[in-house]
Amino acid sequence: MNARDIEAGDLEVAGSILYNAFSRSAETRGHPAPWPDENTARDLLAGYAEAEPGGVVVVEEGGAVVGVGAVRIRGESASIGPLASWMDGRGIGGRALDELIERAEGAGASSIRLYVDAWNPGAYALYAGRGFAPVDVVSHLEREPGNRPQLGISRGLVVRAPTAADLDEVARLDATLTGNTRPGDLERAVRYVARRSGAVVGYLGFSKTSFGVALGPAVCADMTDLTHLVACALADGLSDGRARARLSTATSPRSDLCKALGFRVRELGLVLSRGAPPPARLAQLYSVSPEIL
Repeated sequence: MNARDIEAGDLEVAGSILYNAFSRSAETRGHPAPWPDENTARDLLAGYAEAEPGGVVVVEEGGAVVGVGAVRIRGESASIGPLASWMDGRGIGGRALDELIERAEGAGASSIRLYVDAWNPGAYALYAGRGFAPVDVVSHLEREPGNRPQLGISRGLVVRAPTAADLDEVARLDATLTGNTRPGDLERAVRYVARRSGAVVGYLGFSKTSFGVALGPAVCADMTDLTHLVACALADGLSDGRARARLSTATSPRSDLCKALGFRVRELGLVLSRGAPPPARLAQLYSVSPEIL
Protein backbone atom coordinates (compact mmCIF):
# COMPACT_ATOMS: atom_id res chain seq x y z
CA MET A 1 0.00 0.00 0.00
CA ASN A 2 1.20 3.46 -0.94
CA ALA A 3 0.39 6.73 0.86
CA ARG A 4 0.54 10.08 -0.96
CA ASP A 5 -0.92 13.60 -0.97
CA ILE A 6 -4.55 13.79 -1.96
CA GLU A 7 -5.32 15.19 -5.42
CA ALA A 8 -8.44 16.87 -6.76
CA GLY A 9 -9.39 13.71 -8.63
CA ASP A 10 -9.34 11.71 -5.39
CA LEU A 11 -11.89 13.83 -3.53
CA GLU A 12 -15.03 12.04 -4.73
CA VAL A 13 -13.92 8.56 -3.68
CA ALA A 14 -12.13 9.81 -0.54
CA GLY A 15 -15.26 11.64 0.59
CA SER A 16 -17.30 8.49 0.02
CA ILE A 17 -14.83 6.40 2.03
CA LEU A 18 -14.84 8.93 4.89
CA TYR A 19 -18.62 9.24 5.04
CA ASN A 20 -19.37 5.53 4.77
CA ALA A 21 -16.69 4.42 7.24
CA PHE A 22 -17.87 6.78 9.97
CA SER A 23 -21.56 6.20 9.23
CA ARG A 24 -21.15 2.43 9.31
CA SER A 25 -19.26 2.51 12.59
CA ALA A 26 -21.66 4.98 14.24
CA GLU A 27 -24.91 3.43 13.13
CA THR A 28 -23.76 -0.07 14.14
CA ARG A 29 -23.45 1.25 17.69
CA GLY A 30 -26.65 3.30 17.68
CA HIS A 31 -25.12 6.73 17.08
CA PRO A 32 -25.85 9.26 14.34
CA ALA A 33 -23.42 9.77 11.48
CA PRO A 34 -21.20 12.83 11.91
CA TRP A 35 -21.99 14.17 8.41
CA PRO A 36 -25.32 14.24 6.58
CA ASP A 37 -23.98 12.92 3.24
CA GLU A 38 -20.94 12.09 1.14
CA ASN A 39 -20.77 15.60 -0.34
CA THR A 40 -20.29 17.12 3.10
CA ALA A 41 -17.44 14.70 3.88
CA ARG A 42 -15.87 15.45 0.49
CA ASP A 43 -16.08 19.20 1.06
CA LEU A 44 -14.48 18.77 4.48
CA LEU A 45 -11.49 17.02 2.92
CA ALA A 46 -11.27 19.59 0.15
CA GLY A 47 -11.19 22.40 2.71
CA TYR A 48 -8.50 20.65 4.75
CA ALA A 49 -6.38 20.02 1.66
CA GLU A 50 -6.64 23.64 0.55
CA ALA A 51 -5.80 25.00 4.00
CA GLU A 52 -2.99 22.51 4.76
CA PRO A 53 -0.79 21.60 1.76
CA GLY A 54 0.44 18.08 2.40
CA GLY A 55 -2.01 17.71 5.28
CA VAL A 56 -4.42 15.23 3.66
CA VAL A 57 -3.18 11.85 2.44
CA VAL A 58 -4.79 8.94 0.65
CA VAL A 59 -3.75 5.30 0.75
CA GLU A 60 -3.70 3.42 -2.55
CA GLU A 61 -3.85 -0.31 -3.15
CA GLY A 62 -3.71 -1.71 -6.65
CA GLY A 63 -4.10 1.79 -8.05
CA ALA A 64 -7.35 2.44 -6.14
CA VAL A 65 -7.83 4.86 -3.24
CA VAL A 66 -8.78 2.80 -0.18
CA GLY A 67 -8.10 5.14 2.76
CA VAL A 68 -7.78 8.79 3.75
CA GLY A 69 -6.52 10.82 6.70
CA ALA A 70 -5.58 14.37 7.71
CA VAL A 71 -2.94 16.00 9.90
CA ARG A 72 -2.43 19.61 11.04
CA ILE A 73 0.97 20.75 12.33
CA ARG A 74 1.10 23.67 14.75
CA GLY A 75 4.67 24.22 15.87
CA GLU A 76 5.65 21.51 18.33
CA SER A 77 2.13 20.05 18.39
CA ALA A 78 0.00 18.40 15.73
CA SER A 79 -3.50 16.99 15.47
CA ILE A 80 -4.71 14.06 13.42
CA GLY A 81 -8.16 13.30 12.06
CA PRO A 82 -10.42 12.29 10.56
CA LEU A 83 -9.03 8.95 9.37
CA ALA A 84 -10.97 6.29 7.47
CA SER A 85 -10.60 3.17 5.31
CA TRP A 86 -13.02 1.50 2.94
CA MET A 87 -12.74 -1.79 4.84
CA ASP A 88 -11.64 -2.72 8.36
CA GLY A 89 -9.01 -5.32 9.14
CA ARG A 90 -6.84 -4.78 6.07
CA GLY A 91 -4.18 -2.53 7.63
CA ILE A 92 -5.34 0.47 5.62
CA GLY A 93 -6.04 2.68 8.63
CA GLY A 94 -2.70 1.75 10.14
CA ARG A 95 -0.88 2.67 6.93
CA ALA A 96 -2.60 6.06 6.82
CA LEU A 97 -1.91 6.69 10.51
CA ASP A 98 1.77 5.80 10.16
CA GLU A 99 2.09 8.26 7.28
CA LEU A 100 0.43 11.05 9.26
CA ILE A 101 2.62 10.41 12.30
CA GLU A 102 5.72 10.43 10.10
CA ARG A 103 4.74 13.76 8.58
CA ALA A 104 4.01 15.33 11.96
CA GLU A 105 7.18 14.13 13.62
CA GLY A 106 9.23 14.94 10.53
CA ALA A 107 8.02 18.53 10.81
CA GLY A 108 9.21 18.74 14.43
CA ALA A 109 5.99 18.00 16.35
CA SER A 110 6.75 16.45 19.75
CA SER A 111 3.07 16.12 20.72
CA ILE A 112 0.43 14.57 18.44
CA ARG A 113 -3.22 14.60 19.48
CA LEU A 114 -6.42 13.16 18.12
CA TYR A 115 -10.07 12.60 19.03
CA VAL A 116 -11.73 9.21 19.16
CA ASP A 117 -15.34 8.36 19.96
CA ALA A 118 -15.55 6.48 23.25
CA TRP A 119 -17.89 3.93 21.67
CA ASN A 120 -15.35 2.96 19.00
CA PRO A 121 -12.99 0.34 20.54
CA GLY A 122 -11.48 -0.59 17.18
CA ALA A 123 -10.25 2.94 16.55
CA TYR A 124 -8.98 3.18 20.13
CA ALA A 125 -6.98 -0.03 19.67
CA LEU A 126 -5.46 1.29 16.44
CA TYR A 127 -4.26 4.48 18.12
CA ALA A 128 -3.12 2.79 21.33
CA GLY A 129 -1.01 0.45 19.24
CA ARG A 130 0.87 3.49 17.93
CA GLY A 131 1.62 4.91 21.39
CA PHE A 132 -1.40 7.19 21.85
CA ALA A 133 -2.78 7.41 25.40
CA PRO A 134 -5.85 9.22 26.86
CA VAL A 135 -5.26 12.71 28.23
CA ASP A 136 -8.85 14.00 28.42
CA VAL A 137 -12.47 12.88 28.34
CA VAL A 138 -14.70 15.00 26.12
CA SER A 139 -18.44 15.63 26.33
CA HIS A 140 -19.88 16.06 22.85
CA LEU A 141 -22.60 18.67 23.43
CA GLU A 142 -25.56 19.65 21.27
CA ARG A 143 -28.09 22.45 21.61
CA GLU A 144 -31.26 22.82 19.59
CA PRO A 145 -32.47 26.31 18.60
CA GLY A 146 -34.05 27.96 21.61
CA ASN A 147 -34.41 31.00 23.77
CA ARG A 148 -31.46 33.31 24.18
CA PRO A 149 -30.02 32.91 27.68
CA GLN A 150 -30.09 35.62 30.31
CA LEU A 151 -26.58 36.74 31.17
CA GLY A 152 -25.66 36.23 34.82
CA ILE A 153 -22.94 37.72 36.96
CA SER A 154 -19.76 38.18 34.95
CA ARG A 155 -17.34 38.50 37.91
CA GLY A 156 -15.66 41.44 36.22
CA LEU A 157 -15.36 39.65 32.87
CA VAL A 158 -15.50 42.03 29.89
CA VAL A 159 -16.48 40.23 26.68
CA ARG A 160 -16.23 41.84 23.25
CA ALA A 161 -15.24 41.21 19.64
CA PRO A 162 -11.47 40.89 19.16
CA THR A 163 -9.11 43.49 17.74
CA ALA A 164 -5.75 42.77 16.09
CA ALA A 165 -4.02 43.62 19.38
CA ASP A 166 -6.32 41.21 21.24
CA LEU A 167 -5.45 38.38 18.87
CA ASP A 168 -1.74 38.75 19.54
CA GLU A 169 -2.40 38.39 23.26
CA VAL A 170 -4.84 35.54 22.66
CA ALA A 171 -2.21 33.65 20.65
CA ARG A 172 0.34 34.01 23.47
CA LEU A 173 -2.16 32.82 26.09
CA ASP A 174 -3.24 29.94 23.87
CA ALA A 175 0.32 28.75 23.23
CA THR A 176 1.04 28.77 26.96
CA LEU A 177 -2.11 26.86 27.93
CA THR A 178 -2.58 24.43 25.04
CA GLY A 179 0.88 24.04 23.52
CA ASN A 180 -0.46 24.90 20.06
CA THR A 181 1.13 27.53 17.84
CA ARG A 182 -1.92 28.53 15.80
CA PRO A 183 -2.29 32.31 15.31
CA GLY A 184 -3.79 31.79 11.86
CA ASP A 185 -6.50 29.45 13.19
CA LEU A 186 -7.32 31.87 15.99
CA GLU A 187 -7.52 34.84 13.63
CA ARG A 188 -10.06 32.97 11.50
CA ALA A 189 -12.10 31.47 14.33
CA VAL A 190 -12.10 33.76 17.39
CA ARG A 191 -15.23 35.90 17.70
CA TYR A 192 -15.17 36.82 21.40
CA VAL A 193 -12.35 37.80 23.76
CA ALA A 194 -12.71 37.96 27.54
CA ARG A 195 -10.64 40.32 29.68
CA ARG A 196 -10.46 40.76 33.42
CA SER A 197 -8.52 43.62 35.02
CA GLY A 198 -7.21 44.48 31.56
CA ALA A 199 -5.70 41.06 30.79
CA VAL A 200 -6.99 38.47 28.31
CA VAL A 201 -8.24 35.46 30.30
CA GLY A 202 -10.15 33.63 27.59
CA TYR A 203 -11.57 33.53 24.09
CA LEU A 204 -14.29 31.79 22.08
CA GLY A 205 -14.23 30.82 18.44
CA PHE A 206 -16.90 29.26 16.25
CA SER A 207 -17.54 28.29 12.65
CA LYS A 208 -20.61 27.70 10.52
CA THR A 209 -21.08 24.12 9.32
CA SER A 210 -23.67 21.99 7.57
CA PHE A 211 -25.39 21.19 10.89
CA GLY A 212 -25.33 24.73 12.33
CA VAL A 213 -22.66 26.30 14.51
CA ALA A 214 -19.55 24.50 15.75
CA LEU A 215 -18.35 26.18 18.93
CA GLY A 216 -14.62 26.09 19.57
CA PRO A 217 -11.80 26.41 19.98
CA ALA A 218 -12.31 28.18 23.30
CA VAL A 219 -10.09 28.54 26.34
CA CYS A 220 -10.80 30.25 29.67
CA ALA A 221 -9.31 30.60 33.12
CA ASP A 222 -12.13 28.52 34.61
CA MET A 223 -15.44 26.88 33.76
CA THR A 224 -17.55 29.77 35.02
CA ASP A 225 -15.81 32.16 32.63
CA LEU A 226 -16.25 29.71 29.75
CA THR A 227 -19.95 29.38 30.49
CA HIS A 228 -20.32 33.17 30.50
CA LEU A 229 -18.49 33.44 27.18
CA VAL A 230 -20.76 30.85 25.55
CA ALA A 231 -23.80 32.59 27.04
CA CYS A 232 -22.68 35.87 25.48
CA ALA A 233 -22.40 34.19 22.07
CA LEU A 234 -25.85 32.62 22.40
CA ALA A 235 -27.35 35.92 23.55
CA ASP A 236 -25.90 37.59 20.44
CA GLY A 237 -27.85 35.27 18.17
CA LEU A 238 -26.14 31.88 18.00
CA SER A 239 -29.09 30.40 19.91
CA ASP A 240 -31.18 30.85 16.75
CA GLY A 241 -29.59 27.76 15.20
CA ARG A 242 -28.28 24.35 16.25
CA ALA A 243 -24.94 24.28 18.03
CA ARG A 244 -22.35 21.62 18.80
CA ALA A 245 -19.28 21.68 21.01
CA ARG A 246 -16.62 19.34 22.39
CA LEU A 247 -16.16 20.21 26.04
CA SER A 248 -13.16 19.10 28.06
CA THR A 249 -14.19 17.45 31.33
CA ALA A 250 -10.83 18.17 32.98
CA THR A 251 -12.17 20.96 35.20
CA SER A 252 -15.06 21.34 37.68
CA PRO A 253 -17.89 22.18 37.69
CA ARG A 254 -18.71 20.80 34.26
CA SER A 255 -22.50 20.89 34.25
CA ASP A 256 -23.00 24.65 33.77
CA LEU A 257 -23.15 24.54 29.99
CA CYS A 258 -25.83 21.85 30.09
CA LYS A 259 -27.94 23.07 33.00
CA ALA A 260 -27.76 26.81 32.39
CA LEU A 261 -27.54 27.04 28.61
CA GLY A 262 -29.62 24.12 27.34
CA PHE A 263 -26.95 21.82 25.95
CA ARG A 264 -27.26 18.05 26.21
CA VAL A 265 -24.51 15.45 26.14
CA ARG A 266 -24.89 13.44 22.94
CA GLU A 267 -21.92 11.15 23.51
CA LEU A 268 -18.46 10.96 25.04
CA GLY A 269 -15.09 10.93 23.36
CA LEU A 270 -11.42 10.81 24.27
CA VAL A 271 -8.48 13.02 23.41
CA LEU A 272 -5.42 10.83 22.92
CA SER A 273 -1.85 12.08 22.82
CA ARG A 274 1.41 10.62 21.57
CA GLY A 275 4.62 12.15 22.87
CA ALA A 276 4.54 15.14 25.20
CA PRO A 277 1.11 15.60 26.82
CA PRO A 278 -0.74 18.93 26.62
CA PRO A 279 0.76 21.42 29.10
CA ALA A 280 -2.46 22.10 31.02
CA ARG A 281 -5.87 20.65 31.79
CA LEU A 282 -8.12 23.66 31.51
CA ALA A 283 -11.63 24.84 30.78
CA GLN A 284 -11.86 24.56 27.02
CA LEU A 285 -13.89 23.66 23.99
CA TYR A 286 -11.90 21.70 21.46
CA SER A 287 -12.36 22.66 17.84
CA VAL A 288 -14.87 20.51 15.96
CA SER A 289 -13.43 21.54 12.60
CA PRO A 290 -10.48 21.48 12.11
CA GLU A 291 -10.66 18.48 14.38
CA ILE A 292 -9.26 18.75 17.93
CA LEU A 293 -7.37 22.00 17.46
